[in-house]
Amino acid sequence: MILYRTPCRRRLSPPMIAILLGIVALAAFVVLIRLLWLSWRPKPATAIVTLATLALVVALAFLAATGRLHWLAAAGAAILPFLRRSLGLLFRFFPFLGRLLSIFRQQRRTGGTSGGARRGAAMSREEALKVLGLGADASRQEVIDAHRRLMAKNHPDKGGSTYIAQQLNEAKQTLVG
Repeated sequence: MILYRTPCRRRLSPPMIAILLGIVALAAFVVLIRLLWLSWRPKPATAIVTLATLALVVALAFLAATGRLHWLAAAGAAILPFLRRSLGLLFRFFPFLGRLLSIFRQQRRTGGTSGGARRGAAMSREEALKVLGLGADASRQEVIDAHRRLMAKNHPDKGGSTYIAQQLNEAKQTLVG
């Protein structure tokens, strides 16, 4: 019986992989530094923070090169200064993230209440009827029943939205008084 051997593929050795990753990391680092350097308008406090960050990156690179620090920890620490810059790019390429962040900031400023621009303004009768899903000729009992039915579905204690519960309560208050 004759056995045929399939040709072996050459595999990269661990030192070769480390060298290739090092070259890629160095190229990425140089590109990022050049991008940041070209767009940098330093203020005194920013310059100090940037120099301290650069000193930290150099120290971590030295520790990693001498074998006193794992290279993954050094790479993670070197990436940290660029995260803030990359978050801005994230918001530019995914605008809905920017809108979510602005809504979050607005809610934090207004103390967690929804409708910061509407605070203090009463809901109109038409808006209240629309929130409860009623017609213009709804009676008091229909308002109470619609409120009870919708609150049973949307109560925050049962996994519903606080915002919707607030809107339902405000609608009932507007219509019933």
